[in-house]
Amino acid sequence: MAGRKSKYILENQNVKEKIWSVAMYIRLSQEDSDNEDRKESNSITSQKTLLNEFIKEHTDLKAFDTYVDDGYTGTDFNRPGFQRLLEDMKNGNINCVLVKDLSRLGRNYIEVGNYIEQVFPLFNIRFIAINDLVDSFENPSSTNTILIPFKNLINDEYAKDTSIKIKSALNGRKKKRRICWSLCIIWLYKKPHR
Repeated sequence: MAGRKSKYILENQNVKEKIWSVAMYIRLSQEDSDNEDRKESNSITSQKTLLNEFIKEHTDLKAFDTYVDDGYTGTDFNRPGFQRLLEDMKNGNINCVLVKDLSRLGRNYIEVGNYIEQVFPLFNIRFIAINDLVDSFENPSSTNTILIPFKNLINDEYAKDTSIKIKSALNGRKKKRRICWSLCIIWLYKKPHR
């Protein structure tokens, strides 16, 4: 069975001495945040550490900038850090996007697939998702495996499931407040007045 042909430019495979200008993209949604009063959540800090260590281990990678969307959902790509990354990509400042895993890029199955299969190749952007072992330059077939759409689907469903659970919890709290409020009113009504 023949695999799909990579949409990334294959001439780049022969150029092993290329230096990549890397955009390190980091995202954490508000629901996943452990940030109460701190300037930055632990997950954001650990993602930065992971990405910086990865760049140090690869001499062909040079960090251009770090793009952070702390407190933004992955289901919407209208995030300030990501929009800034796209602007730098269009201006030719970067030619590589580095993320911890596919879910950090986004949790919208259609959009993530569009960026990996259409947008990044169109701009000759190397895409690396460290934990998912995706590297469009070192291993172009890693972006074309059947696992990538499945992982993106799971990430999409996770976002929907989390949304349902949060709405359910909020509705439960509202009901609890109504019951408490009703009991308080009954208590005040029955309380002997002097």
